Amino acid sequence: MEPALKGEGVGVVRPARSQFWPTLQNIAMYSLVVEDTGMREPHWHPITAELGYVHRGKARMTILDPDGSTDTYYLAPGDMYFIPAAYPHQIEVLPEGGEDIHFCIFFDQPAPLDVGYKAGAMAMPHEAMAATLGVSRKDMPNLEGALVDPLIVARINDVDPVRVKSSL
Repeated sequence: MEPALKGEGVGVVRPARSQFWPTLQNIAMYSLVVEDTGMREPHWHPITAELGYVHRGKARMTILDPDGSTDTYYLAPGDMYFIPAAYPHQIEVLPEGGEDIHFCIFFDQPAPLDVGYKAGAMAMPHEAMAATLGVSRKDMPNLEGALVDPLIVARINDVDPVRVKSSL
């Protein structure tokens, strides 16, 4: 069995991928638990679609559309969702859902092949990032590499109290 990945002390991912389960040829699955102080890092899957099922807890998912607009959905136990390939998205645990959220996530590739915002920023030279943002290098924060898998990150902001109509 593939080992669990722990994300900054705020969640656990148990992956099932073809490199460890040879029978999984064109599919991968993650069992993802995110604690109430964490969130799924903003990320996208360039060539991978994602189908998810919420087993426990409540969350808010925001998806960035190709036209630059966002769609926000509230998820509760029993809900399913689909995200097309290359659509950036994030998942925030909602406090009213309990202590954590548990998802089962399925991918249409042998691995999720995701690119997180944090990893993307870390891969760019500091000078290039400063030029992209239009600031001097000395004004840039020191971008350090992650010592743990950045799949799940600590939420540093309170959950936005602005709500859309939902079934919660």
